[in-house]
Amino acid sequence: MSESELPDDDEQLRRFLELALETGRMNGAHVDAELRHKWVHDSAIEPPTAEPLGKTDAELFSAEIAEPAMRIKEDAIDTEARVEREFTSIKPEGQRRYRGAAEPLYDDDGEVDGAMFAAADISDRYRFLRRTTDAVYTVDTDWKVTFWSDRMAKRTGTDPEEVIGENLWVVFGDEISDDLETKLREVMDSGEPAEFEHYLPEPFDYWVEIRVFADEHGLSVYARDISERKAYEERLKRQRDTLDVLNGVLSHDIRNDLQLVTAYTEMIAEHIPEEHDSHVEIIRERAQHAVELTKSASDISNVLFAESEERKRVGLRPLLTAEIDNVRASYPDAAILVDGQIDEVTVLADEMLASVFRNLLKNAIQHNDKPVPEVHVAVEERPEEVVVSIADNGPGVADAHKETIFGKGEKGLGSSGTGIGLYLVNMLVDRYGGEIQVTDNDPEGAVFRLTLPKIAQQERTDA
Repeated sequence: MSESELPDDDEQLRRFLELALETGRMNGAHVDAELRHKWVHDSAIEPPTAEPLGKTDAELFSAEIAEPAMRIKEDAIDTEARVEREFTSIKPEGQRRYRGAAEPLYDDDGEVDGAMFAAADISDRYRFLRRTTDAVYTVDTDWKVTFWSDRMAKRTGTDPEEVIGENLWVVFGDEISDDLETKLREVMDSGEPAEFEHYLPEPFDYWVEIRVFADEHGLSVYARDISERKAYEERLKRQRDTLDVLNGVLSHDIRNDLQLVTAYTEMIAEHIPEEHDSHVEIIRERAQHAVELTKSASDISNVLFAESEERKRVGLRPLLTAEIDNVRASYPDAAILVDGQIDEVTVLADEMLASVFRNLLKNAIQHNDKPVPEVHVAVEERPEEVVVSIADNGPGVADAHKETIFGKGEKGLGSSGTGIGLYLVNMLVDRYGGEIQVTDNDPEGAVFRLTLPKIAQQERTDA
């Protein structure tokens, strides 16, 4: 606190003024036309160590701290009117928020010769903003940032001292979407609060629940990270979609298969004549079909209710060669050939990758109209991914079905298959961050190409 330059007979007034300012945690000052202090009362936690009389704020504080208060005083002198506004100062102890006001003072000739200034520390109003788990920022009516919480700084990688006093749209730049900007401007214009969910794309890549409030000072924006909740909701949606598929299978396909099994079983006599051998074969095929459906349904359930969707390092060659051997044993009349060699490659997946290979191989055989279904398997290793191609000599896939064949319940070529196997393939590949597509084979048939993220050799060695 500085000694007063007020006349001695105003000592009681000076003491009362200082008491009021101290009790209200306020700063007060009398400055001349050049903004040099003639009287100062400083209630700050760390007042200036230098003698303030005769000096401006710019000579006592850093530019960031001095500029807001000086502007209020200067505006009052220039406009010859009372000026009042809120401002934020970045001090060693953190962000401090003030409500400041200044009024011009006149000499005996009626000319402005300075200003009286007072500022109240209202930082307590923002204390809860620093404690909340939300990322919070506030702007004034000119869209200048007036508060930038620590969590907001952490999420954006931008510290408060870099943005306080800056225009919000300059701070966000191209990273703010047109939709979000429109909503913030609507709240500023209408004064009506708003609450909505918004996805922040790269480089942020997360979902937030945003609440926006307006008052006479501008906007307060609260952003809560809801990425985990959105991921959970998306997972529930996938589960519901999968259960729809299973319900369709259980209520339609399996029931039809069992009806056929029953019908043909009734035709089997104690001694089966040779002419009824085909019936026995039909029973065998339908029974096998039902078994495969239950396997696919089991695989989907394993994926659906897995505790974690975390990918891990999986050796591609052992899984692929094992499934090739299994399908060869199940379909001895089919020719499954491996073009080239299958190198030792590690991919990001899980043990369910075996189901992907099994369903693609069986699909190439079951939907084949040739006397001897022929399937070629090839593996192409690329710098960051590996591509497994499964080509057949069947009827191929019509262009109209190439995009939909992996959809739920899609039957593709109008065959008796349910499409549940390819739906499972697509679901797993998506989970692995890979890609599955079908193209035409030359001269006939289809090629299913499975692309998976590969683990580099160095990463495998480090692990």
